[in-house]
Amino acid sequence: MTEALESLCQRLRDQYRCRRCLLLKRLDLTTSAFHWSDRAEAQGEAMKVVLIPIREALSPESDVSIAHVLAARADLSRLVPATSKAARRGTCCAINKVLMGNVPDRGGRPNELEAPMPSWQSRREDGGGRKAGRQSWGRKKKKK
Repeated sequence: MTEALESLCQRLRDQYRCRRCLLLKRLDLTTSAFHWSDRAEAQGEAMKVVLIPIREALSPESDVSIAHVLAARADLSRLVPATSKAARRGTCCAINKVLMGNVPDRGGRPNELEAPMPSWQSRREDGGGRKAGRQSWGRKKKKK
């Protein structure tokens, strides 16, 4: 039983580490994108003074232990999307009352696209009126 819990805990730690590394990389890229603007050149040092201590405090290592796994409640396994009505029920901000009107469908769903099929036919349906393998160089002779 203990080995199974240790194995579960190690797998959770590995998963959390992988996910946290991904999120930290996204954070680094997002904050570096802020430094590209012209205004950031003037405020760059002030931004670094604020961001560097916060970023250094964030670690990819997780502090999940067997105790956390054993103490987890069963209702933690039920995921509620952040955009669901149940998740927004407890929040009361003005943005939740804003309804969007009709917006144009911009498409972009790959499962709805069909690749164009190439046309595998000769350039001239009738074969061009010439026999195969025979070429006509220069001007055509006029018939008298």
